Amino acid sequence: MALNELQAIVDDLAQRLDVPIVLEDQEHRMVVYSSQSEAIDDIRRDTILRREARTEVKDWFRQFGILQATAPLRIPSHCELGILGRLCAPIWFRTWLLGFLFMIDNEAKLDDGAIALVQQAASHAGLLLYEEELARRLSASVLSHLLSADTDLRDAAARQLTEQGITPADASHAVVYVRRADDIASPEWREQIDEALFELSRKIGHVGLVQAARHDHGVLLVPSAAPDEDRAAVEVAQEILAALARRYRPSGADDCHPARFIAGIGDPQRHLTAAMTSYRQAQLAATVAAAVPAVGDLARWADLGAFRMLAQIPVYEDCERSLDPRLVMLLGTDPELVRTVEAYLDLAGDAKRTAEYLHLHRATLYYRLDKAQQLTGVDLRDGNDRLALHMSLKLARLVGRWTTA
Repeated sequence: MALNELQAIVDDLAQRLDVPIVLEDQEHRMVVYSSQSEAIDDIRRDTILRREARTEVKDWFRQFGILQATAPLRIPSHCELGILGRLCAPIWFRTWLLGFLFMIDNEAKLDDGAIALVQQAASHAGLLLYEEELARRLSASVLSHLLSADTDLRDAAARQLTEQGITPADASHAVVYVRRADDIASPEWREQIDEALFELSRKIGHVGLVQAARHDHGVLLVPSAAPDEDRAAVEVAQEILAALARRYRPSGADDCHPARFIAGIGDPQRHLTAAMTSYRQAQLAATVAAAVPAVGDLARWADLGAFRMLAQIPVYEDCERSLDPRLVMLLGTDPELVRTVEAYLDLAGDAKRTAEYLHLHRATLYYRLDKAQQLTGVDLRDGNDRLALHMSLKLARLVGRWTTA
């Protein structure tokens, strides 16, 4: 694994030079670092904890030409930022800048012989980082083919993933689908999801994890420890949501309305060629999570109950025609009335639990339910009426007709 080899390079160099070393990628995200037995500065400690350098630190380093340099160069200390002097070795593979080796060397003790060793290590690391990037791009491309509607492409992709050892051939796989709840698609969002996926792969090093960033969502293929068991997919979904939350930087008006990120998880499939089924389920689960906040930010297809059916109803502009007309009448009244009826139906008509949930006196609950029945003509004691109203309420949520929490 490239990460293990990079760690070995850094550890060996740190031992030979007797200095603490970190290896960062071209965006100053932490890749690996040596043990920090020597004195380190606050910035080194902060970068290790945050797993990437702060903007002001990046700017300080970059003003000395590290993005253009092809040989190690010295960066002076900065007392106000708490930065000790460093030797920086840019890591290149041919014409591609792939990262940096940073060594704390405040007193410039590293001589020409040491710098030659650093250059050798940077050259070796460059080859490994390039191979890793190629593998990442290849697996993302293969994943796109695996989720294609074309049977031949899916078969070829499944063979490639297993023959090249990218993911276990004998494991079931579940798909995680992650996006913003507001369904925004933009180059900035694509960059956010790409960076979060990158961070995830660095952090957990999940064997067999295949991932790709698309224009409006991210998709991850996660091998399962056992058929019909998606614990690993749940853990990966939680990690990617946490990574997105850390990376999202609201500004201006967005400060009061931070983006909400959601993830859907499809059922594990026994064969890679059936991953498209899990992908579709995960996509629909995310749709439900976006429309129904009560579901939570992480929705498993297996847990969605009636929403599994409702989410598959095609949504057209005239979808309201599918709603029970009595619900349409109810939606035109007081939202608290609608909320009361929904809670009552969600709790299987249990008046005691509904009153407790809504923090209402039982008499107030009965008053609201009676009023709803009088306004709409629905009979909440009739099973068919209750079913029609309940299903229509959930469909109204999915299509955005009913959005009150």
